[in-house]
Amino acid sequence: MRKLQPVKQLHIISLAAAILFTACNETSTRENKNRISISSDFDGGSIGELTARDTNYYVGQTKHWLQKSGSDNQYYWFYFRMNGVANEQITIQLDSLIGQYRGGPHLIYTSWTQPVFSYNNLQWNRFSDVEYDKDNYSLRFKANFTQDTVWIAYAHPYTYQMHKRFIDSVANINSKHLVIKTLGKSYQARPIDLLTITDRDVPLQNKKVILITSLQHAGETVGGFFTQGMVNFLVSDDPKAAKIRQRFVFQVIPMINPDGFFLGTTRFNAAGEDLNQEWDDDFSDSVHLPVEPEAAAVKTWIREWLSDGNKIDLALDVHSQGQEGTMNLIHAPEGVLTSLTQSLEKFWPIQSIPMIFPGSINNCLHQEFKIPSGTFEIPQSYVDEHKNYLNVKDYMNYGKGTATGINDYFMNND
Repeated sequence: MRKLQPVKQLHIISLAAAILFTACNETSTRENKNRISISSDFDGGSIGELTARDTNYYVGQTKHWLQKSGSDNQYYWFYFRMNGVANEQITIQLDSLIGQYRGGPHLIYTSWTQPVFSYNNLQWNRFSDVEYDKDNYSLRFKANFTQDTVWIAYAHPYTYQMHKRFIDSVANINSKHLVIKTLGKSYQARPIDLLTITDRDVPLQNKKVILITSLQHAGETVGGFFTQGMVNFLVSDDPKAAKIRQRFVFQVIPMINPDGFFLGTTRFNAAGEDLNQEWDDDFSDSVHLPVEPEAAAVKTWIREWLSDGNKIDLALDVHSQGQEGTMNLIHAPEGVLTSLTQSLEKFWPIQSIPMIFPGSINNCLHQEFKIPSGTFEIPQSYVDEHKNYLNVKDYMNYGKGTATGINDYFMNND
């Protein structure tokens, strides 16, 4: 088996090699003289080498993942477990926190980056003692741990298993308003799910159709909680949700990149590609379909839905700027979805910044299918002047608020 060589002294892992080495991104457990162990052999786990520089002081790197067909180097996601840390003050220093995105330097870490930790892998707290060295691209954070086992991550993890449990939970409520369909399979044969939510007693032709897509990039975990919050609200007995179901069909694709989330790849799918750069690659082949199976499955369904005489009135693709951003953003072509921002800003601060991402799903929807579409970027840090850091409940409320805001948008613009 070919072993990859370090590039520019960074700890580089190609996706192809990672998949050959292990199905779930296992790393060997490393123990120091204090019997503290570090591992990432679980769903979504990812960390490079961490070594003890001193007692309870660990230095290393995140994994740097290289794009198969381009020059992108994605690095910022980490998620690992430490055992043997009860009553210990542990310091972690991560170096080489710089990558490449769409041909330019990619810097996600900042002085306000606050990673998270959990004693049960469910409830998460922020590290408050954090220092970022912008000249050396290094982040140091520490905490006094009170329990033996702790999980540590860049931001609140959302794993493939969490997605599966969510799909199972909504399937078991037997709601007459919800239909779950599998659109296709990922590179490693994981299902791409579509959730359709509407009041089936109201004719389809009287409704607006909304497409919500999420989780194309494995480090942007916000989208998983967002879609959970949206779907849970839309299928609920809330009178506001009932009115929305009468007026709308919500087509929700919660996780487009299940392999990437399982492998902890920061951005790419299992083949080493950024799915949000792949939606227009079908213009170069005879069958006019994306090469990557995840994008192909979704785009095939869009074509079939539209060819059957249906429509899509608005599309939002949910992303995150990581902890670099401190403002909610709507990115869309100039003049598109401007008033949607106005409908959402009553819930949280939000700005509309016209921008087009070549190869993105929204660029594809706008140019090829003439569907008003945009990217909704939600930070993994904070969005208010008081620097109240966001949590899982906040992200779920984003989903509910967006459903309500979309309703208001069409009420004001019809």
